[in-house]
Amino acid sequence: MATIPTSVASTTTSFQPAYQRVQQQGDFDCAFACIAMITGKTLDEIRQLAIDKFDHPAHGPYWITEHLITALLAHHRWVATVYKEATSTADLPDLAIAMVDYDPDTEIGRHTLFHRAKASHDPKIVIEYMVDPAGWIEQSMHIRTDFDACHPSWFIGVHPMSKPAKDGK
Repeated sequence: MATIPTSVASTTTSFQPAYQRVQQQGDFDCAFACIAMITGKTLDEIRQLAIDKFDHPAHGPYWITEHLITALLAHHRWVATVYKEATSTADLPDLAIAMVDYDPDTEIGRHTLFHRAKASHDPKIVIEYMVDPAGWIEQSMHIRTDFDACHPSWFIGVHPMSKPAKDGK
């Protein structure tokens, strides 16, 4: 199981994100791509798990529900919240699946991975960034620290499950 990194390898001008970007393969699997980033699995592994264990359809049409997101993460020993509204990145926890490009009329958006971490060269510096799985965006936007063009409207907070007690209690 992956753990939330406590630092990000960084300099004052750039950094290496703690989560490896996974690009979505279709228009609707951005949530699967974010789950793959968090768990360290491939997009195909996450999709297949959804099909095999959680009755996700092998072919469309489909929608990746909040329930499916939380179930897939729980399978990999991660706890996920319900969707919560965000007005700024300050509302987000240190790790979240953030919904961006949200349209309130259709109640549809797309998912990115948000991470807030301390810089490895100076723990007083906090770096907030998004890893965007979209395949149609410019490469320079795959990892972004400027959220003006990609403002989160909703999010699902994510953190690792506590380890069970050794005596099972």
